[in-house]
Amino acid sequence: MDIYWLSCNSFVLISLREQTLIKKELAKYSRLQLAQLGREYMLCAQFNSRTGYAALRINHGDEAYKEVAIANWMGASPVYTRRMQKAMGFAGGTDVATIFKGLQLECGFTHQYFDVHFEVSSADSGRFWLNSCGALLETEPRGPDAVKVMCHDIEDPTFNATAIATNARARMVPVHRPPRVPANREPHCEWTVSIDPAAEEVTEPEITRVMSRTRLANIVIPRPKSTQSGGMDYYDGSVFEQLQLEQLSHAALVVVCSELAVQVHLLVVGLMYAVAERYGEAAAMTVAEFQMAGSGWVVSERLKIWLGCDGEGIDDVISVLQVHPAFQPSEYWSIQLTRLDDTRALFELLDCPASAEDLPYGWHALLARGMIGGLQGIVKGVDIRAQVVASEKSSLAWEIIIDGTDVSSEEMLSVQIAKGTVLYQTKLQDYIQLLQL
Repeated sequence: MDIYWLSCNSFVLISLREQTLIKKELAKYSRLQLAQLGREYMLCAQFNSRTGYAALRINHGDEAYKEVAIANWMGASPVYTRRMQKAMGFAGGTDVATIFKGLQLECGFTHQYFDVHFEVSSADSGRFWLNSCGALLETEPRGPDAVKVMCHDIEDPTFNATAIATNARARMVPVHRPPRVPANREPHCEWTVSIDPAAEEVTEPEITRVMSRTRLANIVIPRPKSTQSGGMDYYDGSVFEQLQLEQLSHAALVVVCSELAVQVHLLVVGLMYAVAERYGEAAAMTVAEFQMAGSGWVVSERLKIWLGCDGEGIDDVISVLQVHPAFQPSEYWSIQLTRLDDTRALFELLDCPASAEDLPYGWHALLARGMIGGLQGIVKGVDIRAQVVASEKSSLAWEIIIDGTDVSSEEMLSVQIAKGTVLYQTKLQDYIQLLQL
């Protein structure tokens, strides 16, 4: 039996004796490819929000969505903000510039889905504004009350939770924000950020402390050697009005992509924890499986295009699984993929930090409980004919089968929701000229 490492443009056979874990090292990709991949990982977090919060509204109502969304982002964002500060060399700062750098490298401000600009006035003051906000365009058709929930009720506590990860006396205050008056007002919103040494320190919420104790929050992402020249290894200089991922070095992009995958999973764990606290563990699992199935499907669709795959056959499924943020970073997840024949592959979960979490939450926890709807969505996003069935090898192993007789094209509700968004239509732009910097 052989295990294969594949990409759509190359094919390398690796014997089982030589390679037991099948993972495509991100360092193998170019700077441009990694910049593209980083944006796709950011988009994954947004798809997670669209599908996960939809499940909340369906199962528990609009008030549940608001409460859980606040807890979700308050729990995850300070943790991943501090991680990115350390990873990109601007940890230890307590000024506005440090806050802005963190915002530029987090999935909450997904590049191009949000057109965000930053301006630092001094160490203790600055502003940012959104010329265009994809989330607003998603929400406005639901009316001004829905806009107020997102742009006021949710953003007020979560923005400040992100700011206090850098300085407990930092405050984000809106200059203006939606609902838009007039209806076509641009920029969509503007905020000031200030630090008052006399202000009362804001205490971190309990959910942030819970999240900070997870193995996920504490994994170490090693920095590889760059295989290409150019770009910034660290973001330790001045703040750019807009940071583009192409401005970073090859090594920095490997780290940033891995950290963005961590952000995705911290938000998943935070969502499940917040749901479980209010409605029980079973409800958390239901919401998360709905989320994983819908988000995983559309992210797979995007990744097969990024890889240059035609989306037909077991090899393409394997290629997408290797880089899908659902199973990244490799320092947290360990999966093994064995190509059985032209139509079948074996997917196995191995011992890893994800399997050793004390909190019973996260997408790994779904699979460990046999809830494979998410994995099913991920493989179908590559090839609609793909099926996931239990394997006799173990309870943590499944066969992926390309069934040519299954011509059903019906999509799950979670997929329909994900595809009905402005987000799904987002086309990302490359900044090739920046690769020489």
